[in-house]
Amino acid sequence: MKRSQTFNNDYATLYVIATPIGNLQEISPRIIDALNCCEVIFCEDTRVSFKLLQHLNIQKPLFSAYENIEKAATEKIINYLKNGKNVAFLSDAGYPGISDPGQLIINQVRNYDFNVAIINGPSALIHSLVGSGFPSDHFYFYGFLPPKKNQRKMILEKLKTFEDTLIFYQSPHKVEECLKDMQETLGDRSICLCRELTKKFEEFIFGNISEIIPICNSLKGEMVIVCSGYKNQTIKNLDQNLLDEINLEIANGLSTSLAIKKIAQKYQLKKNEVYSFYIQGGKNHEE
Repeated sequence: MKRSQTFNNDYATLYVIATPIGNLQEISPRIIDALNCCEVIFCEDTRVSFKLLQHLNIQKPLFSAYENIEKAATEKIINYLKNGKNVAFLSDAGYPGISDPGQLIINQVRNYDFNVAIINGPSALIHSLVGSGFPSDHFYFYGFLPPKKNQRKMILEKLKTFEDTLIFYQSPHKVEECLKDMQETLGDRSICLCRELTKKFEEFIFGNISEIIPICNSLKGEMVIVCSGYKNQTIKNLDQNLLDEINLEIANGLSTSLAIKKIAQKYQLKKNEVYSFYIQGGKNHEE
């Protein structure tokens, strides 16, 4: 067993600092104090952090610690701590270690028994979950889905039956293909697409996945997808509504097969079960 009292010793400290996700007024006095008490600052991207430090009128040595060099940066940080110097670590936005570099650094610094002080601040994850109004008593945060389609669909397949709210980060140029894979794998669920968080054009877009896909090309900014959890729908409790929706899709030009597939995806039902239900209970259109 090991116990660590962050502020009750004379050891050097790594300050892990959450930074603004959009609005610079998210900077708190405690963040400024922590930056000022450090002799050196490591960060995900020196260009981004330099602008932040300029805004705060803070001048300190600034070093990169992005993902590909995190291991080497960790060794440098530990050397500074061994020499009694306090170190700050920043990601570009939000919390280090949450879909950003930082976990390795924090873990190794703790192994050497130096202090790790987390300086609270903005979080795109929490901001989006609360702003969406989706159930938040339990939720599952995945982060960024894999860029390759096959890997992405494998992950989504594993998450398909999770009953809790699902949360994903996504870049604007990947969001359309990501949502298409989500619709195909998870069904046409209700989602909230959150973008430009804390900025002037902050927006929460609500709707089924199929409703939001057509507008993706017009959207900018880093995004958070908040997705409703799995609901164990049955054909029995949908009953006539299911038949009506299938018939409406057929009336709008889809074949029976495609209409059944679309509605089965929407309600997360097996296509063959929906097909049997439709044939037995309400077929009034021919292929």
